[in-house]
Amino acid sequence: MKSLEGKVAVVTGAASGIGLGMTEAFASRGMKVAMADVEREALEREADRLTRANFEVAPFVVDVASYDAVSGLADAAEARFGKLHVACNNAGVSGGGGARPIWAQSQNDWDWVMGVNFWGVVNGVRAFTPRIIAHGEEGHVVNTASILGLTTGAGSIYGVSKHAVARLTEGLYHDLRTAGASVGVTLLCPGMIATNIITSARNRPDALTDADDPPDEARRAAIAAMDARFKEGGMAPREVGEKVAQAILDDQFYLLTHAENMEGVKRRFEDIFHLRDPSPPRSLI
Repeated sequence: MKSLEGKVAVVTGAASGIGLGMTEAFASRGMKVAMADVEREALEREADRLTRANFEVAPFVVDVASYDAVSGLADAAEARFGKLHVACNNAGVSGGGGARPIWAQSQNDWDWVMGVNFWGVVNGVRAFTPRIIAHGEEGHVVNTASILGLTTGAGSIYGVSKHAVARLTEGLYHDLRTAGASVGVTLLCPGMIATNIITSARNRPDALTDADDPPDEARRAAIAAMDARFKEGGMAPREVGEKVAQAILDDQFYLLTHAENMEGVKRRFEDIFHLRDPSPPRSLI
């Protein structure tokens, strides 16, 4: 895209973190932004703040795990602002079954994390992409994975979901080229960002919560320590938003927020190339 001014974006997970950072970066460039999130109070507070700063934004409470809800968001965003040009499928959660091995994660753990992190992106691709293609103007789709979606490591549903998003997004890129669509794609792979993702269980639906597995004191302490680490040492979400805005203008596909994380990506693919067992993971976030 040559310019973002006057264009319309929809951003999921927009009430905080990277989604809010993208919203701020887009709005500052003259875009109209449909802000979607499941966390109503935070969403409405941030949308009100940006509106009072004379930016054109609108809040929509949406559970991205539901295709009907995401399709409804697309309808509502178009009704409010007109044709969609940029879709950021960004909503995500951490967690699952804590530090348990992959075989000990519960069905609820899988359904919650994959529902938001993977199916949320699938639903956005299905709901938004045809609309962007249909109007014939330049557009762009941004899917948020993680550096953990490009590297190896211990079993986690989060990592599985992010690898799936990476492959999905590569497939989207090729399919759009085959279709001759003037729609770019960016795969966003953040490292450690100062967000609330570590405490995302605050938004976990009761129906997908294991009543017989409440977090013990040690697990609560570990979550609090990791949350503090992210917020103290992570990149500012607005900085990520600026990188995303520039990637859209540059038509850049792979976007890693931390260049030093490329070493882990390189090591994984060298293991594959040389048919070696997976190397022990290093801290990437």
